[in-house]
Amino acid sequence: MEEKTYLIVSIVFAVIVIIFIAIYFGYKRYKENRIYKAGKNGEKQVQHMLHKIAKKNHYQVLNDIYLPLYEESTQIDHIVIGNFGIVVLETKNLGGEIYGTGKDKNWTQILKEERKTFYNPLLQNKTHIDCVQHLLQKEKIYKVPVESLVVFTNPHCELNIDRGNPIITIDLLKKYFKKPQFKKDVGVDVQKVADALLSYQLTGRDIKEKHKEFVKKVSRK
Repeated sequence: MEEKTYLIVSIVFAVIVIIFIAIYFGYKRYKENRIYKAGKNGEKQVQHMLHKIAKKNHYQVLNDIYLPLYEESTQIDHIVIGNFGIVVLETKNLGGEIYGTGKDKNWTQILKEERKTFYNPLLQNKTHIDCVQHLLQKEKIYKVPVESLVVFTNPHCELNIDRGNPIITIDLLKKYFKKPQFKKDVGVDVQKVADALLSYQLTGRDIKEKHKEFVKKVSRK
């Protein structure tokens, strides 16, 4: 009788543990999906605005493009190509207070009572720029100015970042591209540059899933 009771208790305990594990990983995946969808919504907002800006100024825009990076891949939110050169954009749909400097490896987000850290988007975008420049050099396309820009899309975002860094909120995006530097023609062949980058584009669902796993692994370091 005691053995039977012990067996039942053990089974019930094991079931409870399994349920808690399932709930934990289910909630973790739910949060990851929410963050991913929020990021994609932010990208869509920027994409819509860039489409209008590009149409007016005869730019080309590449959105959500996966390019090879060493043995892995990198995902770039937006690449704007014009006679002036290239702007590589990283978008962040984060609310709350954002703290960091250009040199910090990680930045801090404070939302209500919750504090989180995330990888410095300026460093993240530097990797994107290095990738773009490397691929253009492989195609023997030189002397193309490449700039970095990080856009925060959440209207409830308060940026506390040291000045002088290429970081703006989405409401300043149109104004940003009205700067004199974007009116200059430095001889960049827009179509040639766009075609060169698109020739390296990685496609397929497996590429996206593999990239997401790679990002998770890197973020845990």
